[in-house]
Amino acid sequence: MQFRQFFKKGLLFASPLLLWVLAVVVVDPFDYFDLSHVFPEQAKIENAATLNTLVFNMLKEKHTPCENLIIGDSRAEALPLEYIEQITGRPYFRLSANALKMNESIDLFYFANRIKPVKRAVFTINFNEFNEYAYADRVTSVEAMIHNPFIYLFDRNVAQAGYYVAKASLTGKKSFSSIPPMSQDAYWDYIVTVRAREHYERYRYPDDLLKRMQEMTEFAKKQGTEVTFIIVPHHADFQRQVRDFGLLDDYIRFKRDMSNLGVRVIDYDYLNAMTTDKSNFRDPLHYNSEIAKLIANEVFCGPLATGRLLNATWASQCTNYLF
Repeated sequence: MQFRQFFKKGLLFASPLLLWVLAVVVVDPFDYFDLSHVFPEQAKIENAATLNTLVFNMLKEKHTPCENLIIGDSRAEALPLEYIEQITGRPYFRLSANALKMNESIDLFYFANRIKPVKRAVFTINFNEFNEYAYADRVTSVEAMIHNPFIYLFDRNVAQAGYYVAKASLTGKKSFSSIPPMSQDAYWDYIVTVRAREHYERYRYPDDLLKRMQEMTEFAKKQGTEVTFIIVPHHADFQRQVRDFGLLDDYIRFKRDMSNLGVRVIDYDYLNAMTTDKSNFRDPLHYNSEIAKLIANEVFCGPLATGRLLNATWASQCTNYLF
């Protein structure tokens, strides 16, 4: 009798916790358990993936590993995945996240390799990521979550994403938006001034990051992984900030060091018809869909027209094409 009462009280006490676990498993905004499909995938893409792209993409790679990867920040997200698969005849997957740092891109490469050996890895990079202070460590925590379902069940970010997915599914409207509340011209000026200061006012050449990149490319060569770096284009307005913040020598050194990695590096970040035309950009850091398609054609099929193969010759000449 006492045991039965104890059991009832225990069940009553635990019921909110059990209901919470059930709710998370049913909504499953990032498809962690991949058991329930009550809520549509599109709602998860538009809400959970927008809120935390890194968690969403790492779990997708865990469930359905791909040997051909595109890795990087929002500039990588702009590359047209379906079109690339069409022109190459190969499946590709994007391991990307907003404001992803280069050290995190390397972490993602190793994360994917622990699941399945990578055959091809295409990284997006620019000088604004190549900074000792441009550092974050989100991949480690997400990987810990992947290996521990209790972290996922009680993570605040997962709860927020679940709320957005449920709300969007019930109302039929996207609940989460990352669109800035300002005009296009005001946002352009904001990126050129505020973001440039955030990226370049505090700068130190990242020797440790360079060493990690060298180690990663050596690992890739031994494994037979084909590595490509795309130095993505910034509009000339943002390119000028490199000179204005006194970082031209570091910028040139960055390109020289990239050319010495012993892998294919394709450079779009110099003064050319693409980078001097505002209509080619959504903002000074992000090219539009037409340029994304142009880059995809050149990088994945060739030949190069705007993009320059970065080698010792081009690295030494690129000062003639800057700002």
